[in-house]
Amino acid sequence: MGAIKYDQGFIIVGRTGHYFIYSQMYYNDARTHLMAHQTYVNNERVMESVGSALNDSTKDNTRYHGGVFLLRVNDTISVRIPYLRQYNMKSDASFFGAFLLYPGESP
Repeated sequence: MGAIKYDQGFIIVGRTGHYFIYSQMYYNDARTHLMAHQTYVNNERVMESVGSALNDSTKDNTRYHGGVFLLRVNDTISVRIPYLRQYNMKSDASFFGAFLLYPGESP
């Protein structure tokens, strides 16, 4: 019902409404203590998750965030990683998406 599509790293909204947007990244990097990812709507940052490695010997961690946003037709959603480090890009570990909660401008 939300009429969204995925194209080259972007989710493109096909119907105006309130959407739940979510993303998770799985990190594994022994070279850094700070790990993060950011979610953008139309190239504007709307959410960010920042965390540290669990300890000095295990540099694995996950970060998740989600929120509700009013989106309009042709709005785009993307996820960016501010640090060039190692991430697990398996679909069950790192992902992002959106789904329509309520069509239209207001409930």
